[in-house]
Amino acid sequence: MSPQNGQTVILGVPVDNLNMNLAVDRIMNMIGQYAVDKKERLVATANVDFIVNANRKERPETIDSLRSILRNADLVTADGMPLVWLSQLLGTPLSERVTGADLVPELAKRAAEQGKSIYLLGGKNGSAKATAKILQARHPSLKIAGFSAPMIDLDDEMENIIEIARINITAPDILLIALGNPKQEFWFERYRDSLKVAVSIGVGGTFEFIAGMTSRAPVWMQKGGVEWMYRITQDPGRLIKRYANGLFSFNVMAFPLIIMNRLVQLLSRNKNGEAYVGAFDCSDEKTMQELPQGLLGQLGNIGVFASHKTLTLDFSTKRSLQPTEVLALMKLSLWAQNNECNLTIFNMNWFSRALLKFYRVADLLAKNIAASDDRPAHQALQLAS
Repeated sequence: MSPQNGQTVILGVPVDNLNMNLAVDRIMNMIGQYAVDKKERLVATANVDFIVNANRKERPETIDSLRSILRNADLVTADGMPLVWLSQLLGTPLSERVTGADLVPELAKRAAEQGKSIYLLGGKNGSAKATAKILQARHPSLKIAGFSAPMIDLDDEMENIIEIARINITAPDILLIALGNPKQEFWFERYRDSLKVAVSIGVGGTFEFIAGMTSRAPVWMQKGGVEWMYRITQDPGRLIKRYANGLFSFNVMAFPLIIMNRLVQLLSRNKNGEAYVGAFDCSDEKTMQELPQGLLGQLGNIGVFASHKTLTLDFSTKRSLQPTEVLALMKLSLWAQNNECNLTIFNMNWFSRALLKFYRVADLLAKNIAASDDRPAHQALQLAS
């Protein structure tokens, strides 16, 4: 089973199914799209820390923001083998991990070939400047728009506006933000409307790796998913607790999801197929025309009732949800939210609702799922008409 639209859901976050070449292709295409629509785009390189931070309960207002940012990001790569392994266990395998430390050098190469410019923001101990020099030496034709490593305070609006003005005046095509997760994602989201950059990429500690200030594990450890062990040996006092807590939390969330998913595979007799239209107001087809391609088809045999700015789904024939169906529901909910469309889901049984909780997407769909004792979708629409 391949991920729907090249994505799979990793504990509430859609992650794109890409290899390195495809990731670079997508980013370069975003630069071309910016010339047309002037929309700033975000690329996130998500690892275990990202997923855990997006699901922490200590500060729900921050969690909701990080979840929303990652769910609405234009591209999310799997920067960590645990994400790839979990995707395989769920039956929606990601091709490979695409780390920030590997992505930036490849992106610099392509940018040099296509005459695009890069700005480096953040990093520690002069790593941004060192990285810029290294990338320039490797690719003499590369345009380094600039680099800076200010002490970023998210709430210091004046200083951030000054920093953004410094970036904008250089007109870079790509902004590499090395502030660490979740600070780099929060910074972009808070000030994205002021940025005039086609693509911003959160790259964490990538500058330190490229500059040689932090050494990377041998390739065999990277491919084996145990690079974290090597990193702990370099800074045990700081990293032991971080990795122990992160991996423990990730496994605690992942294990019951794996069990539930296996249960679905054993018990489910749902077959994927084209969604049927139960009642469609053909006098105004705007709602259906604006839907992302293929999402309804991914939901299989359900009732679909649509009219302008209203989409109602009847799940009375569904016994459970496959991973691709969970992703399709997520994308539908995000589409409805971003397009001010009223999406309502009727007759979803308790087992499917439980699956949404284990996938960590129940928070997103809660406002769309009608109470179990509400009127079935087709009856409600008949009464309304």
